Amino acid sequence: MILAGVTVSRWTVEWAVTRRCDALAARRRRFTIRAVCNAAVAIALLGIWLSEIQNIMFSLAAVMVALVVATKELLMCVAGSVLRFGGHLFKVGDRIELTGIHGEVIDHGLFSTTIMELPPHHLGHAGTGRMVMLPNSILLTGPVRVEPQPRQYAPHRFTLTLEGQAAPREVVNHIRAAALAALAGDLDRATRFHRLTAGKAGADIAGPGHEVAVATTDLGKLQFHIMIYCLVKDARALEQTILLDVLEKLPLGERTPRPAEAKAWAEIAQQLREGAGQRRGAAA
Repeated sequence: MILAGVTVSRWTVEWAVTRRCDALAARRRRFTIRAVCNAAVAIALLGIWLSEIQNIMFSLAAVMVALVVATKELLMCVAGSVLRFGGHLFKVGDRIELTGIHGEVIDHGLFSTTIMELPPHHLGHAGTGRMVMLPNSILLTGPVRVEPQPRQYAPHRFTLTLEGQAAPREVVNHIRAAALAALAGDLDRATRFHRLTAGKAGADIAGPGHEVAVATTDLGKLQFHIMIYCLVKDARALEQTILLDVLEKLPLGERTPRPAEAKAWAEIAQQLREGAGQRRGAAA
């Protein structure tokens, strides 16, 4: 009825306003009348079907929410893949560490990344033989560390902890001498690589050569933090060489307690013996 009424009204109004005007004015008036009639039809139909349209929109919204909840993990995996591709995070062959997992990337796709698990750094750089498949959604929840390749130079840090009776300056001199001897054969190439890498990154990078810093633990023991700039694949072997050289030169024998410390231990032992005697007397 609305469509019929609007159609009849349109024809009547067009006949009335265009019968005594030229062709251009008649065409403009017909266009205006047609636009007004279409708007009236749309408003009328919307008023009639408003409740049905609202129900349809609510149903569509519920379906979309359920679909998003059901495919949340897949969407996050796809987003992680887009982040990896757009940010150039890593590629096949890179060694990465994320969420505590350390390994070499051997394959990556739209939903997952496969890596060959690697042992902790102090145990070498050969793979463990185990494959780890990670969903790409992990890339959105934590940092990704891309490590140097085995045939690249990078700073390698390790710590030597000694008892308090060692002379710090003497130990530092031994460490420096051992580090110089271990790095002497490859120092020139390491220096060139360090200069090239620092210039490309636009930032300061530790190296080349070695650094030694002295610190103490909470228990008062001496700690020597050592940094050597070397090939990643040779880092563990050089660390062992330096440590063995230093430990062989240091007079590491049985620790002699200080007089005050010995007296304190003697008093503690005496108190323990007296307490034990009292408990035995009470039990008897």
